[in-house]
Amino acid sequence: MGGGGTAPKMKMSDALILTGVTILFGSLFMHAWVTPIQLNDEDPPYTNGASMMNGDVFVINIAVANESTVRYVLYDESDNIISAESVQIAGEGEHEKTFTISEGGYYTYEVDTKGVAATLEVDIERKYMIDMIPFPLGALLLAYGLYQREEDVSDAEPEVLDAELEA
Repeated sequence: MGGGGTAPKMKMSDALILTGVTILFGSLFMHAWVTPIQLNDEDPPYTNGASMMNGDVFVINIAVANESTVRYVLYDESDNIISAESVQIAGEGEHEKTFTISEGGYYTYEVDTKGVAATLEVDIERKYMIDMIPFPLGALLLAYGLYQREEDVSDAEPEVLDAELEA
């Protein structure tokens, strides 16, 4: 629906630079963006899970508004309880719980604050850092795109401008 016309083709170097920067920013957000989970007084126990490998670690940070007994439970793929622990936390207190995984699979964790408002942050620390692969991939694409752009600039012959001078 608009005017016709053509646009110049996108250079390969520009496409590589755009792809590399996009992967780098996406990876940064994937790793750095941790959204705290708000648990209200009337909420049921918070349950979530992830696919884990041998040696990976769940790190659960919780801050409660009032004194509470917080119950942590870790389940395996078959819903068998791997670990269960209750911790007394003082009002306005914080606690960090870590679960180290000894065998790969899908694990589910449950955090029960027993009717007390809380803020929960969950982080997964990977042993083999497979989730870090996008960083060098994005950097490699960006560097190659910048290299190609520099090569295109150095290969281009300077354009000679002829001027007609009238006396």
